Amino acid sequence: QQQQQQQQQQQQQQQPLPQQQQQSQAGEEAAVVGGSSDPSSGRDYTAIPAQIDAKMEEFDEDSQLRPTIITPSNTWMKKSKKGLLADPTTSIMRGDEQKAEKDKAMDLLDALTKSGAIPVENASLHIVMAATHGFDKTVVETVVQDNVSPIEKVERSTLILAQTIHDLPSGELIEPSQLGRAAAASPRLFE
Repeated sequence: QQQQQQQQQQQQQQQPLPQQQQQSQAGEEAAVVGGSSDPSSGRDYTAIPAQIDAKMEEFDEDSQLRPTIITPSNTWMKKSKKGLLADPTTSIMRGDEQKAEKDKAMDLLDALTKSGAIPVENASLHIVMAATHGFDKTVVETVVQDNVSPIEKVERSTLILAQTIHDLPSGELIEPSQLGRAAAASPRLFE
């Protein structure tokens, strides 16, 4: 009986727990998305602005694309409910209140994940980046005086940003039916 119990214990130790299976699957998904099974080796999103600048210098022949700084307002509106069935309330938050609410949110996230020990699954990370495409002339002057399609210029700018953000070549980002037209307008992007 002792031998049977020892064998059962060994088999149980060799079989992964459901949580371990989920972590293994998550690692496999990370390998597909990020190129490595190590979750810490995913894409460095803080490097994207520098990558965008490098791509703009390389492909934006007219230097029309400029980085844009997004500055949130000093006053935020908070919509909340005191309870599940309570009516929503709206309040205005300024500097110190904003910091206190951000700290509360981070503390809650820290508590729910046990300081990062528990993975947050089925969550989304939203990153907002902005760039501005500027014309030296008005759109009408660009079309009439320079005989240039502003749509092609903006499309090139959009493709420069999209290929950097999505880490894909331009050919995979555009409809196959539009590929020839776009490649003719911006051949360097499709080399």
